[in-house]
Amino acid sequence: MKQVLDVSGLTFRHSSKKRWLKKPEIFSLGPIDMQVTKGETIAIIGQNRSGKSLLAKMLAGAVEPDEGNIHLMEEKYWSVRHRAARKNADITGIRMIFQHSSESMNPGITVGQILDEPLRLNTGLSDAERKALIADTLVKVGLLREHIYFYRHMLSDGQQQRVALARAILPEPKVLIADEPFAALDPTIRSQTVNLILKLQQEMGLAFIFISHNLGIVRHIADRVIVMDGGQIIESGKTETIFRWPQHETTKKLVLSYQSLIPQQTLR
Repeated sequence: MKQVLDVSGLTFRHSSKKRWLKKPEIFSLGPIDMQVTKGETIAIIGQNRSGKSLLAKMLAGAVEPDEGNIHLMEEKYWSVRHRAARKNADITGIRMIFQHSSESMNPGITVGQILDEPLRLNTGLSDAERKALIADTLVKVGLLREHIYFYRHMLSDGQQQRVALARAILPEPKVLIADEPFAALDPTIRSQTVNLILKLQQEMGLAFIFISHNLGIVRHIADRVIVMDGGQIIESGKTETIFRWPQHETTKKLVLSYQSLIPQQTLR
């Protein structure tokens, strides 16, 4: 399989200022090394404050690392030695969707206007071409072309998540990153969203990196699992290998907690 993302030595350091009667809080992440291939699904799991979300934000460009390199395809997407490289690179190559999609949607503008912004800023398409592409993408994620005229308050939670997904895939990225994208959805809508993402992934050849506490979904859709603790990758491997033969104590606790919630016959 063709490699689409190569991350090497990615590091982040943070130290908060000392407050009255409190020690300064120090958190460091990395160095992180990881590779992602076309069409691959990688799940990042771990306990709270393990660094999962921070890593996702660094990969998506929302947080700037202190050190390291991110290569997208054969292009240097970010480098600590050349911070301008990211500005000159194809910034639409990695896109992110969040757990609470409504918080990233402006309630004062229509769905069409929300989706038009990334195209207007990153492409040379005409107004008519952008409108046609937006309508086609809405259909692709299971919405109607008419939803282009809707406002946020007119959409259900599931529909809002589909709009967020449409916005992420509009520029045809190589990598889609999602931070707990299913947690806020009820089980039925969650299942529909998972199946939709898998369908789009197959159609577009997307690499999908997602963070989740739901190990049932992780086991169902992930090709590989990365386990984080204390800002470090402590274990990684094929999904079934991680679930059947976890090596690190933290991984064992996570898997045991998952196994305790499901009927034992499904583990055989």
